[in-house]
Amino acid sequence: MTISTRAHGLIDYGMAALLGGLAASRALPPPVSRLLGAAGAYHAGYAALTDYEGGLTPALSMRQHLALDALGGTALVAAGLAMARQSDATRALLVGIGITELVVTALSSASPRQGPGQGSGPVGRLLGPGSAARGHAHAHSHNGAAYPPLDVPKPVAEGVFLVDSALENALGAVIGTRMTVIRLPDGGLLLHSPTRFSIALKTALEAIGPVRHLVAPNLAHWTFMKDWQDACPEATTWAAPGLRGRGQVRRSGLRLDHDLGPLAPAAWGEAIELVPVPGGAGFTEMAMFHRPSETLVLTDLVINLEAPKVPLPLRPVTWAFGVLAPDGMPPPYLRAVIRWREREAAGAASRLVALAPVRVIFAHGRWFERDGTARLRRSLRWLLD
Repeated sequence: MTISTRAHGLIDYGMAALLGGLAASRALPPPVSRLLGAAGAYHAGYAALTDYEGGLTPALSMRQHLALDALGGTALVAAGLAMARQSDATRALLVGIGITELVVTALSSASPRQGPGQGSGPVGRLLGPGSAARGHAHAHSHNGAAYPPLDVPKPVAEGVFLVDSALENALGAVIGTRMTVIRLPDGGLLLHSPTRFSIALKTALEAIGPVRHLVAPNLAHWTFMKDWQDACPEATTWAAPGLRGRGQVRRSGLRLDHDLGPLAPAAWGEAIELVPVPGGAGFTEMAMFHRPSETLVLTDLVINLEAPKVPLPLRPVTWAFGVLAPDGMPPPYLRAVIRWREREAAGAASRLVALAPVRVIFAHGRWFERDGTARLRRSLRWLLD
């Protein structure tokens, strides 16, 4: 049995209405109501942006839509499993809705017969021929999500540099990402969360110091390390716990020399303090504090997207997720994963704030150039409070 894209559209808006109705119910506790309300807005938002029978503008393909469906379903299941303080019935409701969405996603077709970008949807009929091309051009015009100049080292503090870059995510959208470069006491460079490789960038970095360490700080930020490893074969690679066991990592051919632990390696010259932030499903983010410059380096524990750099139709979703500045939280599904080990993660978060960083660098969005401690505390309030 295959669910047509037309039927899928009806299900999408029905699901958004169901989630919104549940969010308005007084029978559910406020945290669950807020989560369901955000999920409803999320579903309605990207449904309207999809090039299928239920869409209004062709910003997303149906395959990208199904990827978002799977992400939303997984997030609801994770939230249901993580909310240990809620009743069994409430948690079962979240898990049940999430599983239902995953089943519908698995059974759905990815080939719409009509859509706004094909001149046959509600917007396509109004705009006429050529609207598809304009829509796709619009979808790929948001390179401003990054922070130019791109792929060049920029000094931040003594011994600390950052490299802003861009990448296309699994949904086809261009997003900004960031690598932090630390010059260790021996003069060698440590690349935290390496971004895309280029000869020009390697040359610019080697003018600062030799590349000696490559760090994959969590399960997601490792995909460019193989290119850097091939170009810098003498560099030692360090991985967050659990990364080497991932099938995708093994198939990539990436050599991982060491797993990171609670103490920074001696080879880093006592310049860095490590703080593991644990979560469920094998997730750990290895936070790094550079003592000489009082700079805290994170990856996804803080995401602080600026509204002008987010496409207008997606701003309500990013706002609902809490990832818009100045809130700077990780998205709900990552918060749910971290809350699987809430006590340990909260202890790690308290330790990060106690380090009193002057500045906080992370992978996505506007990093905290000043007032680092206060702004970090705000971004981690979901865990500290």
